Amino acid sequence: MQARLVLALVLMLCAGAARAASDYRLDLSGLPDDTTRGLVEETSELVTLKDKPPPSLTALRNRIRGDLDRIRLVLNAYGWFDAAIDVTSDEDQKPVPVAIRVTPGERYAVGALRLTDPGGVDLGPALAPSPERLGLKTGAPYDARAVLDAEAAIIIHLGQRGRPFAKVAHRDAVLDRAGRRVNITWAIDYGPLASFGPTSFEGLERLKDKAARALLRWREGDDVNIDQIEETRRAFVATGLFGTVSVTTQPPGPDGRAPMLIRVTEAKPRTIGGGLRYSTSDGAGARAFWEHRNLLGGRETLRITADIAQTGYSLDAKAKKPDFEWRDVDLVFEAKAKREELDAYDLDTFSIGGGLEWRYSPRWFFSGGATLEQSHIDDDGVTEDYTLFGVPVIARRDTSNDALDPTRGHRLVFSLTPYYDLAGTAGTFLIGQASASTYLPLDDAEDYVLALRGGLGATFGGSTYSLPADKRFYAGGGDSVRGFAYQAAGPLGSDDEATGGKSLLTGAVEMRWRVTETIGLVPFVDFGSVFEDSIPDFGADLFMGAGLGLRYRSPIGPLRLDIAMPIVGKRDSDDIIQIYISIGQAF
Repeated sequence: MQARLVLALVLMLCAGAARAASDYRLDLSGLPDDTTRGLVEETSELVTLKDKPPPSLTALRNRIRGDLDRIRLVLNAYGWFDAAIDVTSDEDQKPVPVAIRVTPGERYAVGALRLTDPGGVDLGPALAPSPERLGLKTGAPYDARAVLDAEAAIIIHLGQRGRPFAKVAHRDAVLDRAGRRVNITWAIDYGPLASFGPTSFEGLERLKDKAARALLRWREGDDVNIDQIEETRRAFVATGLFGTVSVTTQPPGPDGRAPMLIRVTEAKPRTIGGGLRYSTSDGAGARAFWEHRNLLGGRETLRITADIAQTGYSLDAKAKKPDFEWRDVDLVFEAKAKREELDAYDLDTFSIGGGLEWRYSPRWFFSGGATLEQSHIDDDGVTEDYTLFGVPVIARRDTSNDALDPTRGHRLVFSLTPYYDLAGTAGTFLIGQASASTYLPLDDAEDYVLALRGGLGATFGGSTYSLPADKRFYAGGGDSVRGFAYQAAGPLGSDDEATGGKSLLTGAVEMRWRVTETIGLVPFVDFGSVFEDSIPDFGADLFMGAGLGLRYRSPIGPLRLDIAMPIVGKRDSDDIIQIYISIGQAF
């Protein structure tokens, strides 16, 4: 028993000695730039496994040799083909000092570029992409990634011009050491010229064939274009009716037509959801919705939304018939009942309306229609009934990259609505409004984003007090001038209740700082006011609030907590602080 114990202790000591002998200290120098250094440090086992020393000196030598190969690959990928790499180590020292010195030499440039068919015949202008499309320029520093990008550009170029089966047969990169250049030749198997053939579906169950074909972004007989194929796939995904979508181009027949096969797996067409919010002025609120995205088998949608808060409640039903008569033009009907009990007024209203919505492009959206609204309003003890006929027109442009948490791009919204009061109380008036927001990333990782917002509103016809209270402009609250209560950043009546105005001017500045992957901080300043004239007074003093926001990045979007206080224009009736809780950024 004692002999076994002694043997075990000896083995442990030997293992410890072997481990200690293979500890090392790395000194890596001479890499030509931050790009190569970063890649080497990401792939080097001497760097990434520093906390796991090899068990022996032999293993350490193998680790060094493996790293030399990896360093050489990185240097070659960026054109440092003549680089010299020297390694020194002293295995008698503990830890072992390992020094790797790189002498990069002269970087090679892109040389001659040539595109041929597999037989070596140069591609003509009908097949070869332009130099600008290729992205590689003779004389530019060699970069293997740019070569692969150019290769992809060749295949995309051919795929957009009726050659969906094009592929690279082989690529030759030949070093011209005398000229310090890399001459590149691609042999391209461009495949047969194909046109769109008949389209078939697999997996359709609830969606009708006609409605599915309305989503196709190509016409049978046209040359195959891979952009149209991808647009079609995205159109199917955007319906929310499918779990998976794949579009396959089959080999063309003798007539050159390639049959198209679309495979889908249908998802559940119904969705139930909701959300919560809170602010010190409005109190708590909740919203829930039910949506059906394929009501009659033709992608018709019906969405019913219920909203309840301390200030009131509403019930809204919206039905949509997509691609009504024209592609990307939807027929929409909506009915809404609402009750609000606000400091400025009390409102009971019911409205119905319909119109057309046009998705002109991924960035532009237009809508127009007609509404009929019956409302009963108690405004500072004065009760009025209105029957408003309106013709709203909206144009919207959105280039932002995320609906709830944008970090780049911009949003523009323009609306114009003429109203006529059939009851004769308010007469005729016209409301116009414009808003813009932009998102400017200040670093490559988009951890710092400057967000700006501005809004203008104007009303023509009537006076402030002749307008229905709910059609006047107000400022203040979580979606306007934070730091002031809802509708309170503007003129107040004798009882400190908001009177509203005929015009509006607002703005906001936010610095969105992503501290960690899930936590963000947002200092912000909001400003604005409403005015009795039809046009905002740009020289007037504005209300201003400032505060700090906390963001938590959840799977459903950023959860927002904003704490703000009034800093310009505070009155005795204004609270010292306002708190807002909701989902998504403020704008």
